[in-house]
Amino acid sequence: MNGLISILYLGLVGLASALPSSLVARQDGPTTISCLSLRNSCNATTVDLNNFYNYASCFLLTTCLQGVENPAQVLTESQAPATQPRLTESVFYAMSNGNSYMTQQNYIDAYYYQISITPGGTYPDDVSYIIDQWLTIAAWTGFCATENIPYTNLADWLEYSSVPGVCPAVASCDATAAAATIPCVPQPITDNGSCAEMVAQCQFWVTGGLFQNEYCVLASFCYAWSNTDVLLQHEYPYYISPTPKTSQQATLSEAVFYNMTGGAASMTQQNAIDAYYAGLTGTWTWYGGPFGAESAQKSTNNGPYPTSVDYVIEFWAIISAWTGFCDTRTIPYSNLADYLSYAATSGYHPTC
Repeated sequence: MNGLISILYLGLVGLASALPSSLVARQDGPTTISCLSLRNSCNATTVDLNNFYNYASCFLLTTCLQGVENPAQVLTESQAPATQPRLTESVFYAMSNGNSYMTQQNYIDAYYYQISITPGGTYPDDVSYIIDQWLTIAAWTGFCATENIPYTNLADWLEYSSVPGVCPAVASCDATAAAATIPCVPQPITDNGSCAEMVAQCQFWVTGGLFQNEYCVLASFCYAWSNTDVLLQHEYPYYISPTPKTSQQATLSEAVFYNMTGGAASMTQQNAIDAYYAGLTGTWTWYGGPFGAESAQKSTNNGPYPTSVDYVIEFWAIISAWTGFCDTRTIPYSNLADYLSYAATSGYHPTC
């Protein structure tokens, strides 16, 4: 190893050894060393971690790491508190040259400037990776057309993009990539991961028909903010193509319906609440086997339950509105069966 290469290598090892191993292992692409340079600038000895976004270097660290897809993870790995004040306007306007929106070129310039004032900072070899970071944010905020992102929208990305159930405006500024991405499913904050668990429970039974078991019917309920065609994309693995559609599913099982209603001819809001919580009590555990022939067993694990019963009330309101029963929130079998079979393609998304 010649002298120059040896010096560069030892320098990189020194940078890496000062960082949490998770950050180093996740580095990829031509900005590896430049991103580590920003990490050296944004650290507890030079910044107030309680005001993480009061520093351009910390904002840029958030975007150059894989935190561009999960900003909250960068806070965790930087040992900064999870709850932070919003991105300050002063930092934003410093990076945007006083404009009310930040351009892609503003972002690139800010990235290079922060490295220029970092002792021992290293510039990226290729600007394309930096552009990809900006395009990810442009997609989430809905500014793919101009790539000019206003202050409020950029601050929203930092604050909300890591929150489960908060969906981007589009999955990608690349239309082909966006079309190939399984849609995000919006969820109220009261969900608390309960819907994802119900979807996991449904996977054990979905090949027998989406509306032929209680878990998949309940998963269909909590996808009221999306639709059951998207649910099927989440239930079936990528190697099964094409993914089955809702229109191919048999109508709601009467046995399942009457089990959920206790034999009554209509399902009430309370029936839906009781069934949803029961479905999350004593959940099933996978014990091996291929998709469609899994070995599953009831466990003593419970939840996660919604943080509030209002979560079930909200999705039941959507279903009640679609079926035309907002006044009573009590839905007969045939109307609920129609909702499950046709809501995915109806384009009708009312609420009470």
